[in-house]
Formats: sequence, structure tokens, C-alpha cells
Amino acid sequence: MYKKVIKPILFLFSPDFIHKATVACGKVVQAVLPLRWLIRRMWRRDDARLSQQILGIDFVNPVGLSAGFDKNIELTPLMQSVGFGFETGGSVTLTPRKGNARPWFFRLPKTESIVVHAGLANKGIVTIAKSIRRNKRRAKQLPLFVSVAVVAKTAKETCQDAIIDVKNTMLYVLQRELACAIEINISCPNAGDDQPFTQPALLDELLTELDKAERAVPFFVKMPIVASTQHFDTLLAVVAKHNIQGVTIANLVKSREHLRLKDHLPEDVKGGLSGAPTRAISTALIRRAYKSYGDKLVIVGVGGVFTAEHAYEKIRAGASLVAMITGVIFEGPQVVGRINRGLVPLLEQDGFDSITEAVGADHKK
Repeated sequence: MYKKVIKPILFLFSPDFIHKATVACGKVVQAVLPLRWLIRRMWRRDDARLSQQILGIDFVNPVGLSAGFDKNIELTPLMQSVGFGFETGGSVTLTPRKGNARPWFFRLPKTESIVVHAGLANKGIVTIAKSIRRNKRRAKQLPLFVSVAVVAKTAKETCQDAIIDVKNTMLYVLQRELACAIEINISCPNAGDDQPFTQPALLDELLTELDKAERAVPFFVKMPIVASTQHFDTLLAVVAKHNIQGVTIANLVKSREHLRLKDHLPEDVKGGLSGAPTRAISTALIRRAYKSYGDKLVIVGVGGVFTAEHAYEKIRAGASLVAMITGVIFEGPQVVGRINRGLVPLLEQDGFDSITEAVGADHKK
């Protein structure tokens, strides 16, 4: 129904308009209890074999919403009803940001990808905190990760300012108990900066400052897709020596040099690519991270998850959790329940009694 009727209609409109309309409609829908109940009955699919406790947090299933869709963290109750096992909201900053000039999104339908150039637009943590508190009761037990953005030019003084802003944003979230976990996003490829904190020395400086703060929730670092595996390994080594409990792998693809696109992508369309072009890259990086730090860092796998098989591949590679956005856009919101339902026979096929047993299974043959 979604793919053959609804999606063709939605795709007649600009992706920017559809995103704004979806958020606006979602806020209305989640305010009506019978509608949330109906959505939950139709789409949500949980199974005891998919539940886990990770870093003291209870997850009823391993499939979450990735950062970048619910930018101002306004749709948590709806995400819980749709079937997600957790949500990563944001990325947020200390003060409001308008983001880049529109359009923010460009569809590549045949490639199953979205080019994203939003520029970390958000209302700022003070305003966003009100939305989080307002929705806490309605969202029930859905674990919320808050993604905190790191934005700076390469100049040393702006990097220092960025570290201060990140720390203050982090403290605001911690002191008000707004999140079950915090994700430090060092790698947004569409923010208009130089991603200076994807350089090991500056990342070490950032995490050293964040280590000084007392914290009662786990911290994750959202990893970039970089030009070389050696660079990725070096960044992981920096992360592993700090008070960081997990990594999100990975962000959007920034370089288009080796991508095989099935659609025409004009050169003047800026941004990073999501969806299918990230799938194999992120899974390979998950394998690499789990092999070296699987006993130290929890991995959230992001990139090109459209089916249960895609999610399961990342789980067997080493991801304890997976997250998605583009898959929902192309497959429809019911895909979340379909993935969770599809994970159960995959576990049974491999002789696993729980999703936890499947995490990193490819390394244990």
C-alpha cells in the first residue's frame, strides 16, 4: 500500500515539504491517544527474543530511529507507537541554528538514497528540553538518545569555542535528566564546517574536556566515514581511551568519488548521502570496530537498513543496536515492525535464543 500508492504521491512533492508536513502531522497524531493505540496495534512488533539490557538500558527491540529526522525531539511518543526500540533525537546545539539555505534534501529514488544538506538546524537545547519533558510520559519507556552536535571551523579559537558549547549542552542534558544516553556527533558532513574533530588530536582534546563532567548515562561518539581505514582505526583508538561507552557507525557518505549512483546527481547539490550507498561501508566499519573493541565499546549500526536481513548483517558484524531513517522514507513506517518480525526467524535459523547471542556472531565462527 505504501510503496505502490502512498509513496508515489509523496514523492511528487519536494522532500523538504514532506519532512515538514510529516513532523507537523506527527505531532497532531501522537496527541490523540486512540490514533497512537491504532498505529501501535497495526505496526509495532516486539518479541521477547529481541529484548536486551545494554549499559543499564532496557531495549524491547534493537531497531531505532537515527539522528537527523526528529531534529527538535518532538515525535518521541509517535516513534514508540510506530515500533522503534529507541530514538536518537537531534542533533542539538546549545543555541538555535537555522541550518543551511534550502533545499535541505534531494532524493535519489533508484539509488535509494537522500542527499542531506540541512546543516544541523534545531531550536537549541533549552527549547528542545521543553518538548522532551512534555513527551516523557506519553513516550513511556522508549529510550531516548540525545545527539549533541560538534560544529567548528578549523581555526583553533573556534574549536575551543565548540568544545565549550558541546560541554555546556551536554551538562544541560545531564543535569535535567533528559536522555538515557548522549551521542556526540563529531562527523556531520553537511554542517558547512571542516569536521575538525574527525582529526585525532582535536577529538582527544574534546573528549578529554568531556571526561571531566560527572555523568550518569552512557556516552556514544558518532563516527565518520573517512577516506582510509587507518584514519578510522586511529579515531577509534582515541575514543577507546576516554570515558566513552559506545560508537555509532557511521554517518553519511560525504565523498562521491567511488559511489555507483543509479540517478543523476547534479554537481550543485550539496550534502552527504544516506541510505543504500552507506550500507556496505558502514557494515565493514562495524566489523572492524567490533574486532578491535567489541569488549569495550557498544556499537550502534547505521546505514542502509531497509530489511531484516540488512539489520541482521550489521548485528552479526558486531552491532548491538541498529538505527535507520532512509529505510522508513522508502519503505514506509510499517518497515520498523517488519524488520523486527523478520529478525526472529533469522535468529531461529542460526540457532540463537536471543538477539544478544547474534551480536558479533560472524567473529565467533
